[in-house]
Amino acid sequence: MALGAALLFTLIPTASATAIGTLDEANCAGGGVTVTATTITWLPVGTVGGTGCIDTGIGTALTYSGGTLGVGVQGNIANLVLNEGIVNDFMTFSGTTLDFVLDGFTTPTTTNGTDCAGTTTGQTCVATAGSQFILTNLGSGDTGVSLTAFGTILDDGTTTNWSGSFTTQVTTTPGTIQTVILNGGSVESTQSAQFLVATVPEPASLGMIGAGLIGLAFAAKKRKARS
Repeated sequence: MALGAALLFTLIPTASATAIGTLDEANCAGGGVTVTATTITWLPVGTVGGTGCIDTGIGTALTYSGGTLGVGVQGNIANLVLNEGIVNDFMTFSGTTLDFVLDGFTTPTTTNGTDCAGTTTGQTCVATAGSQFILTNLGSGDTGVSLTAFGTILDDGTTTNWSGSFTTQVTTTPGTIQTVILNGGSVESTQSAQFLVATVPEPASLGMIGAGLIGLAFAAKKRKARS
């Protein structure tokens, strides 16, 4: 029984320095985002080609193998062509080894589908079929816009998942936004985002832990049979 327990404990992953915590993201001073039907461009321009400038916000508390990412750290975020697939170096931050890899966006469920002009207060829509931007009618001619993203970070040999939403509020109606997008125009606004970074056990590790538990059960059964 003791041997079985020792085996089980060797199978349980020990704590390691890996990315975990929260990230609040905001555009740099004077910046924002420009969105068309197929692209997202972040402003102002970042320090790497094809990126925009972002800052970590007041709710940021993210530990990783290289230390801690806190408030007021500048970084870069990659400009996007929507539905282009996995994006490496999607978000990076000055002085850190963190690389937020973008795996994709979540396609939202809405109350009104693509009927943005027909939304009333509290109802939701998308400007085009399959769009990942959800438009929420806030009433008084305002629209809430959100985009839910998810991805991974490989840090100190451990894969960490991150997910959360970019959000903004626009002083125009969902129907007007839809018309602009469908006519090939763009929408500009400030933006912010909140992300959770958390480790999820790998399936192989879970399987090994399960095997250890089975081993303990058999050891206990044999011990009971001998008594």
